[in-house]
Amino acid sequence: MSVSLFSQKTIIRALSLYSLFAVIIIFSTTLLSSSAHAATGSCWLSGPALNFGSVSSKGKSNYTNWQVTCNQYGHKQTVNVALCPYATVGGLGLLNNRRLMVNYSTWPQSYLSYDLFYDAALTKRIDTKADLSTLQCVYKTISINQNTKVFDLPLYGLVYSGQNVTAGSFRNNNDIAVTLLYGFSEEKQPTTEDVMAKQSSNQTSNSLSVTANYENSCNLMAASDLNFGHIDDLSKGVMSSTTVSLSCPLNTTWKVGLDQGLNYDGKTRRMRNGADYIAYDLYQDVSYKESWNNMNTSQGTGTNGTQTIQIYGKVPPSALSVPPGEYQDTITVTLTY
Repeated sequence: MSVSLFSQKTIIRALSLYSLFAVIIIFSTTLLSSSAHAATGSCWLSGPALNFGSVSSKGKSNYTNWQVTCNQYGHKQTVNVALCPYATVGGLGLLNNRRLMVNYSTWPQSYLSYDLFYDAALTKRIDTKADLSTLQCVYKTISINQNTKVFDLPLYGLVYSGQNVTAGSFRNNNDIAVTLLYGFSEEKQPTTEDVMAKQSSNQTSNSLSVTANYENSCNLMAASDLNFGHIDDLSKGVMSSTTVSLSCPLNTTWKVGLDQGLNYDGKTRRMRNGADYIAYDLYQDVSYKESWNNMNTSQGTGTNGTQTIQIYGKVPPSALSVPPGEYQDTITVTLTY
C-alpha cells in the first residue's frame, strides 16, 4: 500500500506542473496578439495639383503640399510611422528619362520635360517605381491619445531649362499616380525594407495633375563686346564686328534694337575718353549701308534654338586728332517679341 500512495502523489505533482506550463503559454500568446494589433492601421493621401504657372526656357521649380491621413487604434505606446512615396510614369512615358507634359493644341504635339523630387534642393529624384535604391521615406509618430493624424507630404517639381517649345498650356494628362507605401511599429522605426515587404497591403495612391503655361518668351543669351582694336590713324577709318545671341520659340517674330549709346550728340554715336570723343556707328550688314538703332531694327523669327546676329561697327575716316587713351561707349540691346 505504501508503494501505491507514493505513485499517486507523483502523478498529482506532474499534473500541477503541466497546468502551470499551459497557463504561461496562453498568457504569452495574448501579449503577442495585443502588440501585433497596435502596429496596424491605414493611411490615405490627397493633395492639390502641381502648377508651375508661367514657364520660359529658363526653367522653373515649384512644389505642392499633399496630406497623408493615418488611422491607428488600440495602441498602448507611441507608434512609429514610415511614409515612402513614389510616382508612376503616366501615359506620356519618359523622354530621355524625364517626365513629360503635353500641349495638344499644336501639331505636331509639343512636349515639355520636368521631374519630381523629394527635396527642395532638387537632388533626390522621385522614381517611377518602388525601388530600394531610390525610395525615400519620411518618419512621423502617432501618440497614444491620437487615433487619426494628418501629415504634410511636400512634392517638389522642376521644369528643365533650355527648352524652347511652342507657347501654350501644358499638362500631364492627370494620369500620374502618387503611390504611398507605409509602415507602422511600436517597437522601432520601420526601415525601407520593412515597408517594401508589406507593400501589397500597406499602400494607397491618388492621381497628380501637373500643369504649366509656357510663355511665348525669348531670351538674350549673350552680347559680346565690339573692339575696334588699336587705332593710330583716324584718317583711314576702322571696321570691326561682334555678335548677339538670342533664343525664341518656333515661329515667334522678334526684333533687336540698339540704342544710341551714352555719348550720342544728336547725330552720331561716340566713344569717350575724358573730354575727348571718337565717332562711330553700327550696322546690320557687312557693306555698312543698313544702320542699326531702335527704330531700324534687325528682325527674324524663332527657331527653338540659339540664333546669332552679327553687328558691324565702323569708325569713319576723320581728320580729327585726339589724345591717346581708351575710348569707350555702352550700347543697350533690346529684344522685342
